[in-house]
Parts: sequence; C-alpha cells; structure tokens
Amino acid sequence: MAEKRTWKKRIWKGMKSFGLTALRWGLLVSMVVLLLLAAGWIFFVKAFNAQHLSEVIATELQKRLQRPVVVSSVDVKFINLLELKGFRVLDTEGAPGQDLLSAEAVTVRFRLLPLLEQQLIIDEVSLHAPRFNLIRRADGVYNLPPIRAAQSSVYTSASSGKKFTVSVEDWTLKDGVLSYKDLSSGVAHAVYGLNMHFERLRFDELSRFTAEMVLRNEWESGMSDMEIKGTGHVNFANFSWSEFALRSLRAQVYLFQKPVDVTLDLDNLRTPFFNIKAKVPAFESKNLSVFHLEKTPFSIPKSTVTAKGVLSNNYHLLKINQLTASAADVKVEGKGQLDFSQDPYTANFTVSSNAFDLKGKSKYYAPLARYKLTGKSTLQAQIERQNGKYTCPLFVAEAQEVSGDIYGFLTEKVSGQFRAKKDFSDLYAETKDGKLTVANTVFEKLNLSASWRGGNLYGYIASSEVNGVPLKMSVSVNNLKSARRRVRTAMHWQHFNPMDFIATVQDFVTVIVPLVPGGANMPKEVTGDLAWLRNFRSGLPNFMSNFAGNISADTFSSPVLSGNRFNGEFELTGMRAGMKRLSGNIEARLEGGVIHQMEKWAEEQQALNITFQPFIIMHRMEQAGSFKIGKVLKDVAFSDMAASATFENGKMQINNAYTVGPSISATVSGWVDWVAENFDIIVGTMFSNTSRSGALAENLTDESGNPALSFRISSSMLKPKVDMLRAKKTGETIRAAQTKGLQTDFKAGQDFYQGDYHAKK
Repeated sequence: MAEKRTWKKRIWKGMKSFGLTALRWGLLVSMVVLLLLAAGWIFFVKAFNAQHLSEVIATELQKRLQRPVVVSSVDVKFINLLELKGFRVLDTEGAPGQDLLSAEAVTVRFRLLPLLEQQLIIDEVSLHAPRFNLIRRADGVYNLPPIRAAQSSVYTSASSGKKFTVSVEDWTLKDGVLSYKDLSSGVAHAVYGLNMHFERLRFDELSRFTAEMVLRNEWESGMSDMEIKGTGHVNFANFSWSEFALRSLRAQVYLFQKPVDVTLDLDNLRTPFFNIKAKVPAFESKNLSVFHLEKTPFSIPKSTVTAKGVLSNNYHLLKINQLTASAADVKVEGKGQLDFSQDPYTANFTVSSNAFDLKGKSKYYAPLARYKLTGKSTLQAQIERQNGKYTCPLFVAEAQEVSGDIYGFLTEKVSGQFRAKKDFSDLYAETKDGKLTVANTVFEKLNLSASWRGGNLYGYIASSEVNGVPLKMSVSVNNLKSARRRVRTAMHWQHFNPMDFIATVQDFVTVIVPLVPGGANMPKEVTGDLAWLRNFRSGLPNFMSNFAGNISADTFSSPVLSGNRFNGEFELTGMRAGMKRLSGNIEARLEGGVIHQMEKWAEEQQALNITFQPFIIMHRMEQAGSFKIGKVLKDVAFSDMAASATFENGKMQINNAYTVGPSISATVSGWVDWVAENFDIIVGTMFSNTSRSGALAENLTDESGNPALSFRISSSMLKPKVDMLRAKKTGETIRAAQTKGLQTDFKAGQDFYQGDYHAKK
C-alpha cells in the first residue's frame, strides 16, 4: 500500500510540473504574438494609413468606372478591415451630378504581409445597402460606364509618394437596390434586396458570381414579388455585354400560393441567348386576382414551361424560338417575338397543342361541364399585338371523334375542324363524319362545312342522312345580326316527306327557342278546327323574315299524294309569326305520282272534306249508273302536278295550279287568305270516260263529253260554301294551265344537286 501511494504522488508532481511549463510557454508565445501584432500595426500605420487607402479606392474606381468617386471618411474597424463612409459614384451621362452608385458603407478587407512589398491585395470589397441608378436617355443611350479591364494597377500616393500595386479579389453587394428609368417613356422599375458576390472577379475573363434579389411589380392595387437565387459567370471586359453569361440562375416568382420555380441560362448581354425552364404549381384564377380574372373561373394543373430565344436590337426585340408548356395530358408548343421598339410594343406568336382528351377538362374550366365533351382535340393559334391591343388572327381546333351536348345539339363521334380568323370575326367549320341529334331528328354520316364571314353565315351539307334519308343542303344568311337579314337555302332529298320535314324544322325550333332571348314565351299549341294552320302560323320563326331558296327530291310522299322528281322554288318576305306580312312567290312541281285515298282523308280532315265533297257527291251518283268514280276516291295516278302562287300580306293568289293524269286532270284558281282564314277558289276536274250506261248531266261533262266537275269553294275555312259550276270549259282550262306552266325551270335546284359545294375556308 505504501508503494502505491508513493507512485501516485510522483504522477501528480509530474503533471503539475508539465502544466506550469506549458503555461509559461503559452504566456511567452502570446506576448511575442502581441508584440509582433503591435509592431505590424505600427508598421502599417506608418507605411499605409487610412488616408492612403481612401485615395487608392477612389482612384481605382475612377479608373475602372470613368466616373468621379467621393469618399467622405475611412474608419479602421480591425487590423485588416477598413470602412469607407459617404461612398458615392457620380453620374455624368444620364443625370449629371446625381449618384450613379451610392452606399451606406463600403468595407475593405485586405492582406497585411503583402504591404511589406508595397502590394495592396484586397480580398473583398463589400458594398452595404448600395443603390444603383440606371438611366436610359431619350436618345437611347444608357448611363452605364465603360468598365476598364485591368486586373491590377500601380498607384502612387499623393501624400507619401509611395507606389503600391493594387488588386481586388472578391466583390460583394449586400441588400442593394437597382433602379431603372427610361427618360423617353417615363417607365420605371426597381430590383430590391439585391445580394451578389463576385468570386475572384476579373474584368477580362469569366468570373463566377452568386446572386439573390427581389423584383417587385405593381398592377393597380395588386403587387407581385419575384425572388431570385442563382449562380452564374460574368465577363466585364471593358464592359463588353457580349461576354456576359448566366448559368443555372434560379428564380422563384410569387404569383400564387406556391412559388414558380424558374431556371435561367443566359449567354452574353448584347444579344442575349437564353434558356428558361419554369415549374409552375397548380393554381386557380383567384390566384391571379392581380390581373382581374375573377369573372373567368378556371384552374391550371401543375405544369412545366420551357423557353429558348434571343434578345436583340438593343434589347428591343425579343424572339422566342421555342416555347413548350406541359400540363396533365396537354402539351403546347409555340414561337414568336415581341418588338419593344414600336410604341406601343407589338407581338406575334404561334402556338399549337398535341391531341388531348376533352373528357374531364371541366375540372379546370367549370363551364365546360355543361357540354359533356369526350373525344380528342388539337389546338393551334396565332396571337398578335397591334396598336396596343392583342388579337387572334388565326385559331384552329381539330376534333377527333368528339361527342357532347352543344346547347341541346347532341354530337356523337364527330371529326372535323373549326377555324377562326381575324380575332374570331371570320369563322369556318367542317365535319367529315359523325352523328348529330336534334330532338327527334338524327343526322348521320355528316359531311358539313360552314363559315361566318363579314356578318354573313354560310352552311353546306355536302352529304348526310337525316333519319336514314340522304340529304344535301346549303344555307346562307346575309346580314345575320340585322332585322333585314336574308336567308337563302337549297336542299336535295333522296326522299322528301313534308310532314317529316316539318317535324325536323319543329325539332330545330324546339332546341333553338330556349337559346333565343324571349324565345321561351312562344304561344302554346292549340287544338280543334284549323289547329294545324294556327299552330303553323304562330310558330313561324321571326328569324327568317326574308326567306328564299329551292328544294328538290328524287321521290316525294305525304298522306295525300306522292310522286317523283319533286322541285320547288320560293322567295318570301315578312315570314314572321302570324303571317300578316308574308309576301312573295312559290313554285312547285311533282311528276309521276299518286293522289291517295280522297274519301278516307275527307272523313278525317275538314279542309279536305270540303275540297273532295264534289267527288263524294259524284261517287254517290254512281248508283244511278252514270259512271264509275269509286276508284277516283281511292288511289289515283297522275303524270304531272304543278302550282304557282303569290303571297301578299298573308293572302295567297293562285297564279296557276294543275294536275294531269290518265284518269283525272284538274286545275285550281283563286285565292286563300291564311291570316283571315277564308278563301275563294275554283276547282275544275275532268275524268276519262268511264260511263257504263246512260248519259251524264250537261253540267257534269265538258265540251268533249268527258266527265267533268267544276265547283267553287268560298267563305270561311270553318264554314265553307260549295257551289257547283258548269264544267263545259274544264278540259280547255286544264290544257291552258298545262301550257302556261310555271315561271321557272328549276335550274338552280338542278345545278345545286349536281355540284359539290363547300364553304370557303
């Protein structure tokens, strides 16, 4: 135990001895260092005082910037750190006498040992709260100084006569402001929070730098900040803008709740070539309230935007050679330019998209939901700015099997193109296939083209099937927005059924009426006697106040008659609800047809009952054995049927109307007032001789001895009067009507049928 205690004492004594020795040496070294620092400080103060350094800084900057430099005072902050107060660089170009550059303070950190060799090596010059005032004069010249490219220079102190070689390594800007003002236009901008560090800055070669700044712009009551963080390389050789470059400059633009991340590569500043990539977060229109888009609700999914281009013509011409934007399944590409040399500036861009799905796009733009769109589409547009206004000279949308509900018009797998010119004042559309349903009417295999040009609407159905019936059609509406508009149409049906046609028109009216202001207030349908006339009269659309055209068909059928080679022409004015001002003319012809079931329809329709009453009377006379008329009241063939009429304020004057056939021929003359619901017509009919025995009464034959009828129907349509007339001249009247014929040869309809017409693009 005693030996163990002795050993511990020896160790303790050794440690105490070592500690005391180390302390003595530490104190000695500290004293030597302090003496050396004091000697160095005395040498520095003697060899190079603050005034010398102030002269050096001012002189160097004046050499580099070619502008007067002012330093109010210099403070020694540490042995190798000085602070310059009242630092100013005066402007001599943009605003003479004012500050081109000023700073609250400039700190200079330099090396001590090189001073022994008459070298002033500045490791870093830091400008605190600097303010740069960039001005563009009315003649377009900037007040930027021509920076000298010297890496180091020799300075001779004016007070001591000593020569120093001066060089600067790094430059730092802290919390600076860069302001810009254009004296010609009065435009002003500013960059705040400017922080930059130039590492080993050499003015005649690329030098690396880092940068942070905030760009702030104001639109009326809105404010937008753009925060930038990035790195790059710069060459200030004699301030040659063509040697400037930025690499991987990262920016964050705070327009939305989340910032837009931007990466920028820039080559030279005289004609900068740039490459920008931006990652845009998902945003809504409310995030762009600064642009007052609150009334246009939309949302944009997360997207990526890239742009490549060049800025030339003294920063007045911006060319974007490649622009790409991708969001969800939509990709848009474009190119164009902005010309700021024009006042106001001009722009010209073209953009196009890939084929993207229409389904689901309503979540980005809610109003699309009502159209229930499916299928694919591509978009293409040209955008220009002239005279201070943006316009769209061309917009093209390609549809690929698009289905949807367009204001009640149901489309199914329609493929085609929509083209708009002159800021959507000139429109064109075409479809090559697809299906369109209007209420109960179905258009299939739709080959259609239409255009809107100069206030006029043109539409052509080169081929289609309407409820299974082939149709070709054209329509033009001149001065569409005027009450004096003119509607012109031409139609050719493979098979024309006027009742089905009226139903199709009614289907269009049913769909269109809710779209027209006040259209929902149309009178309700009535029933009872003459309901067909009254509903037709009140349902006439006011849209077609001037209506003209032609219609043709290979075959024609209705409950009353049918036939082949149907042609019609009409030119009407005042075609409005009520028919009170309906005027114009109508011509129609039907060949090789049949008049159906007179007796049957006479029982079901009041008007036909009155018209056919004389035939029914004759049928009853058949029992007397005069002649056989029964077959006339069933299906009767005819070879030619034509009618010509003139309208004046709703009253129809029959110019000529006749029927010629193997068993019955007829002529009609007189007038019908569709508004007052009365008429006065004369019907003359001649039959082939079917007498079995006996002779007919004189008033039942014409001069040739053939059976004939002549009667007059007049008075109110509800209570018509029928008067039998002498039939002696019936045959002659029919032949004269046939010889007179119509006032047209229906050439316009034949030309339309044989041609292949489309709206012009």
